[in-house]
Amino acid sequence: MRTLDALIMDTAGFDADTVLVCEDPTGDLTAAAVESGHLVIVLDADYSRCQKAVSLGATIAGDRRLDTYLAGSSGSAVAIGEMPKSLARLNYLSRSIAGAGFSSVRLVLGANNKHLARSMNDVLGESFTDVCASRGRGKYRCLVAAGPRKVAYEPVRGEGLVAFGGVFSGAKPDFGGELLRSVLPSKLGRFLDFGCGNGSVSRGLSGSIVATDSSADAVLSARAIGLEVTWDDAGSRFADGSFDTIALNPPFHEGTTVDTSLASSLLDAAQRLLSPTGTLYMVHNSHLRYRDEVARRFLSVQEVARDRRYTVLRAS
Repeated sequence: MRTLDALIMDTAGFDADTVLVCEDPTGDLTAAAVESGHLVIVLDADYSRCQKAVSLGATIAGDRRLDTYLAGSSGSAVAIGEMPKSLARLNYLSRSIAGAGFSSVRLVLGANNKHLARSMNDVLGESFTDVCASRGRGKYRCLVAAGPRKVAYEPVRGEGLVAFGGVFSGAKPDFGGELLRSVLPSKLGRFLDFGCGNGSVSRGLSGSIVATDSSADAVLSARAIGLEVTWDDAGSRFADGSFDTIALNPPFHEGTTVDTSLASSLLDAAQRLLSPTGTLYMVHNSHLRYRDEVARRFLSVQEVARDRRYTVLRAS
């Protein structure tokens, strides 16, 4: 077990009726909570981590709104997890938990000291009366919040978009996605917005439009603007050859680290999901040079757009 996970558990304890697991990259917090015999509800947005949690015996909120899912809760609760990288995700979690109705609740979130900021205390302070730092262990520390305020959560709205939690780009289009959108053909056929985020790439498009994302925050955000969206891992719910056109804006960060390998499974899936005559449109940061990765999977690869920061490739 990581030092950070051990610190979170030691700081929180499991002396409550319900254990809420917020962000659990390793699965160790969920496993320990289940072993304690308490009711365990996982609030993690990540699809794969949630499926692992289910296999361990936990209940998941899944792709439902956290504030709605938790509303009317009773008894005591302790909420644990790694500190979210996004303040918007932290706000979503803290308001949903504080406003749920538990008779008492403590929220314990840990991180490397260099990734903790005063702004996190401020966000927690909007939902809880008491916020303090735990004793450190090595280079790690927890923020502990207690005393829930009477708060509610509202997603951010703007520019025709809706942002739940930590969805990428919030309630506004991102520059790479806009470049990708600008080169999509007028006739899309069966279209998949693959890794849809807030849905900005496929908003307003007509035809047979489907979107998917592994983040529950993204799924809720895209559904809020009327898109048909599935919550799954790399389009696993779709049959081979289901789409004529796929738009892909892959992630390239794992937490705070750049990781270009994150796109590999999505490219594999795009290859599987395209019809034999289908076309992939993929945007990426130009300096990351994904073209060789795309060329390993597709016979024809062309650059169809480029600006100061982003490149769009068309592959078939």
